[in-house]
Amino acid sequence: MPEELTTEQKEVLNSKGDLLVIAGPGTGKSFTLVKKIQSLLENGVSEEKILVLSYSVKVSQELKERLSSQGLNFVKVDTFHGLAYDIWRDKFGSPPKILSEKERTNLLKKFFGKKTKKLSEEDKIKFFEFLKKQGVMDFELLLYEVSQFEDLNSKDYYIIIDEFQDLSPDILNFLKIFKNANFVLFGDPNQSIYGFKGVSLSLLYSFLKEFKPDIKLLSLTYSFRCPQLILNYAEKFKASPWKVPKFSGQDRRAVVQGFFFEDPLQEKDFLVKFVKSLIGGLQLEEQRAGEQVSPEEIFVIARIKQALLPIQEAFQKAGIPVNPAEQEASAVLEKIKSFLEKLNTSVIPVEDLISVSDPELKVFLENLWELSSKDKEKFSTYLSTGTVYDFLNTKKHGVNFLSIHASKGLEAKHVILVGAEDGLIPLKIFKDADPDEEKRLLYVAITRSMNGFYFSSVKERQVFNFRLKGVSYYFKDFPLKTFKKRPRKPKQQGLFG
Repeated sequence: MPEELTTEQKEVLNSKGDLLVIAGPGTGKSFTLVKKIQSLLENGVSEEKILVLSYSVKVSQELKERLSSQGLNFVKVDTFHGLAYDIWRDKFGSPPKILSEKERTNLLKKFFGKKTKKLSEEDKIKFFEFLKKQGVMDFELLLYEVSQFEDLNSKDYYIIIDEFQDLSPDILNFLKIFKNANFVLFGDPNQSIYGFKGVSLSLLYSFLKEFKPDIKLLSLTYSFRCPQLILNYAEKFKASPWKVPKFSGQDRRAVVQGFFFEDPLQEKDFLVKFVKSLIGGLQLEEQRAGEQVSPEEIFVIARIKQALLPIQEAFQKAGIPVNPAEQEASAVLEKIKSFLEKLNTSVIPVEDLISVSDPELKVFLENLWELSSKDKEKFSTYLSTGTVYDFLNTKKHGVNFLSIHASKGLEAKHVILVGAEDGLIPLKIFKDADPDEEKRLLYVAITRSMNGFYFSSVKERQVFNFRLKGVSYYFKDFPLKTFKKRPRKPKQQGLFG
């Protein structure tokens, strides 16, 4: 992205007070966020009064690195849970005693039996009371307890939030203690896809109208990632309470194309050849552009990971390098949990534990140790809140296989969506899917692409015990190439007919 600011980005820097910045895909959100912080410092805002917050450890680390590269490593960057931890510690002089995920799971099983996934408000209050009697907390209780503090002086502070569309109800409640601060929120509500975590756009919209009624709405609408054709198709799947102008992008060549196959075998055969042609640069248009596509610059994504497995196996059999990024991230997360257990039970200094840790973890742990200001308890808190998405590595050699959820925040030259059947897109095989969120998931899928977006469907696909048929109506206005049934090969005749 060019260093020169766009008119929209300049407006973000020059606007004062509470701001809600809706930043479309690839519009320079993080770049503008860093520039906004620079502008605040240049205009006399004290560094101690700037707090940069995000939901995930991964995003916090990335923001810290961006700020450090601009000589702004002194600006406080944290997760919401990390900040709540600091506020508690500063108020009481000692850190909160946080349960490990394993301890929490065991307590939930003991307290509620099998009901451990989603607690009702009534059960949640009972569980909180039980934890308080034990003198321990989980992260949700920590946020709740800190949200009750009334003596927090946030006047003249700037609370800068990345990915505001991911704010869950417990975090919104926590943010109320900063009611006198200036809020600058960056994100894209059309990429709100975490309903399973309790995130609700309508709740967020209502909260901001009441909490910050005079907040100024600004937009970043020029995409440095997506060409105009990609954005035009994505536009159909916006679904948020905020209305923003249509996004614009570069007027360069792009491809949007669907494929419909008679059966999964035909689909696998075609996609193997298609991806080989992309990697080999055999397409005439790519040869003209001189573009070399590496395997890692291709995403194969699906609404449900189960739909990816046959394609991944076909690629491996055909000798196409594959990166099962989510599967490997899950393995890394298990290693993190093992390290955390060792950290919580060992008297060995943290630096020494990190130095002998798994080589795959070492750099991550070193950066996280710095982010935690070398506070062992807070370091442990960060590790406890890690998710699979924090450990995705799509830079490894190989075509990346990802769920749509995992692809959020990432980009690739070519994106292939497998499983474009009605029932998967939008998801209907499970009862709790939200129609608007299903639209936003397709919006996310399409806007990962820098050059080409492709989707594939078959006459009948089986996922779990469900049989899904036909192309989803979501794709009714997309170009679609239908492959005819292949003729059977004639049986070889014997010598005597």
